[in-house]
Amino acid sequence: MRTLLPLSAALALLLPFAALADTHVDERHPLAAGGRVEVSNIAGKVTVRGWDRNEVALSGSMADGLTLKQDKSTNRVRWEVVYPRNSNTRGGATLMLRVPRAVEVQLGTVSADIDVADVDVRRLQANAVSGDIAAAGRSSETTLGTVSGGIRSRVQTPRLEVRAVSGQVQAGGGITGEVAAETVSGSIRVDAGRVQRLSAEAVSGSVDVAASGLAPGGKVSLQTVSGSIGLALPATVSAQLNVKTFSGDIQSDAGQVERPRYGPGRSLDTRLGGGDGDVSINAHSGSVRVSLRR
Repeated sequence: MRTLLPLSAALALLLPFAALADTHVDERHPLAAGGRVEVSNIAGKVTVRGWDRNEVALSGSMADGLTLKQDKSTNRVRWEVVYPRNSNTRGGATLMLRVPRAVEVQLGTVSADIDVADVDVRRLQANAVSGDIAAAGRSSETTLGTVSGGIRSRVQTPRLEVRAVSGQVQAGGGITGEVAAETVSGSIRVDAGRVQRLSAEAVSGSVDVAASGLAPGGKVSLQTVSGSIGLALPATVSAQLNVKTFSGDIQSDAGQVERPRYGPGRSLDTRLGGGDGDVSINAHSGSVRVSLRR
């Protein structure tokens, strides 16, 4: 005959499981246009969405043992997930941040992914170590950076800066004005609108850039060491085009590729339209392809 455990004994068995329960997060604070909100998290995920309220809200859950450090003032809100030292805490924090229009958003993570969408902010800054970053919406200025994670930006912004070490960088969705992309071993793919300044640099990764136009006096600078470079511009673009490689090939819809009589290297120097802007491409051992779209 099976005997039932006493109630006290049963509760004692359940206590370790209850101690592992996640901590619920539900915080709100007034924040008008021009204010700043900061969120710092190590592991898990941080999701950001915009809304039409003059307040910022943070919700989600944290693994057992984690605490939320808060610093609030009239124009600034900062939330930091604190991990205990020398602990065996497993799991991280899964957070949802709601932000009003025209605020500044700063996000920092280690292995936590960052997902931003449907925002209309004054400034967006997101940095991760090994987490991926995906961003979309509107921002007057955008800075995204990661070490080993990837970056996918669809932010409509006149100023974009994206940097990675070994991760891939993809940027599009209405970027104009000034664009800067940089990676070491990852690849870069940029699909931009009409730009004033556009630079892309990679060491061993490839660089593929397309722009719908170049502002008067605008500049495009693309560089790689061992990766290939592809550039697509409208046929009506007005710029001086200068391309150099050490051991790679050059293919271009305009101009004549020259090769020295002795020694390695290829180069191309030609005027596109009135030659108002400057397009400079430099690849060491990678090939270069310049396309002019009609």
